[in-house]
Amino acid sequence: HAQQNYWKHLSSPFRTMAVMAFRVITTLLLAAIWSSHADMYLNSPRGSNNKLREQSNNVQNANRLFDSQNNAASGYQIGDDCKPACKDGNNNYDVTVEGATKGTMKFYQGSELYIEWHHQHGCGVGHPNLRCQIVLQYMTENDNPNLRDGTDQDSAGGDDDDPTEEETAEVARGYHEPYDFYQTCIERERNKGLFTADQQIEENGGATSTRQNPNGNGRRRGQQRHGLECPEERDYYPYWHPTPWHDIAVLTEEPQERCEYYRTESQNVKAKGYCTLPQYNNPDACSANNGEWKEQAAFEEPPPECTGGISSRDNHNGNVRNGQPHYYMWKIPEFLTGRVVLRIRYNITTKDFDYGSLANPVEEGAQLSGMKADPFFMDAKFNDPNPNNRRRRTFSGKPGVPLPLAQDPVADWLGLGENALDTSRLLQLQVNTNQFGRTFEDRTHTFMVMERPADVPMDRRIVNLNVRGRRGNIVQVYPSVEYDFIPSELSVPVGTLLHFQWTGSDANNNNNAGNGRAGTDRSNLVQVQSRAETIPLPWEKQTLLFDARANPNDPEGKALVDRFAYLDQDKIVTCDPETNDQNSETNCKQLNG
Repeated sequence: HAQQNYWKHLSSPFRTMAVMAFRVITTLLLAAIWSSHADMYLNSPRGSNNKLREQSNNVQNANRLFDSQNNAASGYQIGDDCKPACKDGNNNYDVTVEGATKGTMKFYQGSELYIEWHHQHGCGVGHPNLRCQIVLQYMTENDNPNLRDGTDQDSAGGDDDDPTEEETAEVARGYHEPYDFYQTCIERERNKGLFTADQQIEENGGATSTRQNPNGNGRRRGQQRHGLECPEERDYYPYWHPTPWHDIAVLTEEPQERCEYYRTESQNVKAKGYCTLPQYNNPDACSANNGEWKEQAAFEEPPPECTGGISSRDNHNGNVRNGQPHYYMWKIPEFLTGRVVLRIRYNITTKDFDYGSLANPVEEGAQLSGMKADPFFMDAKFNDPNPNNRRRRTFSGKPGVPLPLAQDPVADWLGLGENALDTSRLLQLQVNTNQFGRTFEDRTHTFMVMERPADVPMDRRIVNLNVRGRRGNIVQVYPSVEYDFIPSELSVPVGTLLHFQWTGSDANNNNNAGNGRAGTDRSNLVQVQSRAETIPLPWEKQTLLFDARANPNDPEGKALVDRFAYLDQDKIVTCDPETNDQNSETNCKQLNG
């Protein structure tokens, strides 16, 4: 099936070599930059990039739930749990088949979950080219009781510029941020103390208007929403008003300078204020207009872990240290339960903003404190008082405020001209000030956090062992990835519980490479002799799911080997060992059943 779920108590030493010997194979006998779009790609748990069930390698509605600003080809369709497949007679995806979009992953409280991603522009301690933060957060059904993925690809909140309660309530639409959260966002005055460079900010969009989203979601301009996400909350962290997102961790290239700030300002530990008249964004304006300034209590959870990120080079969606992707091991809180969605954000800022750079030079006699010394707190003092009027014009010095960079500035940067009037050596910098710096984002499909079984105490270690990737070759799935286990290498002591689980989609492009029924993800698990081999070990030599050498007559152990390899297909279809039809559901050799 598209989803498999099992956990196993390890009663013998578990060696790294044994895990690396597992294979998810779809082609052999076991089968079934600085650019306008970039670049935070969540591999596990499956990052959606707004995809749901489109039979396409590209996302079909990039506004469905959130503003990722990622490449349309990234992301993984939602998991399915059809038996045998969510397909019609023409082998196209059929959402009406029982189990379609229901391959929901399930994790236990207190278990260890490996979150894995790639990001394109680099990050990490001591990065020479940029400053960065990676923020991991989650939301639960306690924050939105109707949290859901939906079954259709229409946008959360409705199809019009302004969301409606009626369309928000349609269960076929996905739903993350609550409707009231978005309404408060668009009604509230934007924070005008923020750095907006020389961008012309739409004033009718409330807090949906930001430097990165300058046109806002204003009613007058009809700018498209991204679900019910609030752009100001999306673009800035930590946010100063209430948010439904709980903090997990912050990874930064400056942990000594930033971590204390992140931890103390997190809503996990700090209450956040709001006005009973939602258009006012501060206590003075609120009270002056007969509103009441209130505080939403902190979540009363531990502050986020904050640490230095692993360094990676820019313009590279590849592995980092030890040949592994970026990852964070999240121990799911013991108090968490129910439906959950995870969000990862990636902010990057060039060092043109650093004091002493050519764009922001040292000024004689300047007091090196606050905004002047630390680009992290650059604010509205650096905004162009006459925005949107300097694009592609000859750069003849800064305006009356110390604006570091203008939009697409033109100048004789090298000083090669004969004089100030000589325009023969002008060069244009490709600078979009709504992307210097910039935030990217990805989110998982929703998953469930379950209470532990009664016989598994909370101090018993559980490690999730999952599968990442989707159907197709590396060109077809890029910047997503092909199949692999996650973690791909794992050593744990005796007594650890492993929770084996994976899901996949039947809505892959039918033309994507792979064996077995076109368009389907299928994975199984077998033990091989070494990580360099592909031939499965006979059951009587296996040591992973049970020790056949010590217990050769253990029927339960043999049944486990059979279940993980064969996936109980013969309980669903009548398997035909003679057929070689790649698309036949009776071809159980290819995991089609």
